[in-house]
Amino acid sequence: MSDKKDLAVGIVDFLKTSVSDGTIPEDDHESVQVAIDCLEDVFKIEGVSKDSVLGKQTLLDIFKNRSNSASTAGADKSSPALEAAAAKMAAATAVLTEEQKTQADKLKLEGNKALSQRNFEESIDLYTQAIDIDANNAVYYSNRAAAYSQLQLHDNAIADADAAIRVDPNYSKAYSRLGLAKYASGDAQGALEAYEMGMKVEGDNVSDAMKRGYETAKKRVDEEAVATRDAPAEGGAAGGAGGAPAGFPDLGALGSMFGGGAGGGMPDLAGLMNNPAVAQMAQKFMSDPNALNNLMSNPAVANMAQRMQGGNMPSMSEMMNDPALREMASKFGGAGGAGGAGGQ
Repeated sequence: MSDKKDLAVGIVDFLKTSVSDGTIPEDDHESVQVAIDCLEDVFKIEGVSKDSVLGKQTLLDIFKNRSNSASTAGADKSSPALEAAAAKMAAATAVLTEEQKTQADKLKLEGNKALSQRNFEESIDLYTQAIDIDANNAVYYSNRAAAYSQLQLHDNAIADADAAIRVDPNYSKAYSRLGLAKYASGDAQGALEAYEMGMKVEGDNVSDAMKRGYETAKKRVDEEAVATRDAPAEGGAAGGAGGAPAGFPDLGALGSMFGGGAGGGMPDLAGLMNNPAVAQMAQKFMSDPNALNNLMSNPAVANMAQRMQGGNMPSMSEMMNDPALREMASKFGGAGGAGGAGGQ
């Protein structure tokens, strides 16, 4: 078993002992059990005996022996990682004195001041010092998440917001921080879920900030769903070679004839179909299957297409001065289609 797994076994044993001997208040038992479950799952150590890893020593024994500079076999085998972990876990689970609580809260207030003055790095340092004293305060993690978000360090913000929620699942502001960080990182769905959880925690008194965050995330999720639904299918499975809808005449030849959106400068067929005039012409084709064949056999159209493929795009006035093209436009586009060109 690796050193890291050994350390995890020691930490789990330390937490379980702290729960059973009353070191950790009963109100915090559930949170600690979540931490134990996570460690056992991540390091795959469920059921591993502490004695098989550390012998009769506990992690706290190792820490105490090392602190007292005792030259025991157990102390000799301890590693800096074990010592640091033991110290951190001891700080996290120890009952704080009033002086420690006051000091941690003072650091938090200084962090808030630095944050309001946009001294984000300084605020992060101050919140970190507060956490080092009291690692069971959700506010400290949540505030540090806000500072990380200001620096665009969204992964760090997400980690701190998650930590705040683990410490206190009823601290609603942590869900708001989590939603903001996930939204900023591009995870609109994750942001929406975070805001939904926050609204549940707030119950009948949902804050305006939570509502706005939820509405913003939902709008983005809906937009992404529409964009995904409306995106043209790869390979044209639902339509012909040109990507046209089922039952629509094959416009693939027309698309390739006009350059197909390649280097010639013409838009692709999907883009053309968003043009109302082109859509009207398409309706004509749908009602008259022979219309496309007639269009493709028109020499003026063929000549224009060849010029486009060669990169020689004719001007609008030149095309409208061609009697054959003008007749084609009036026949397929209707009499009123040209008015939309004004103001270009």
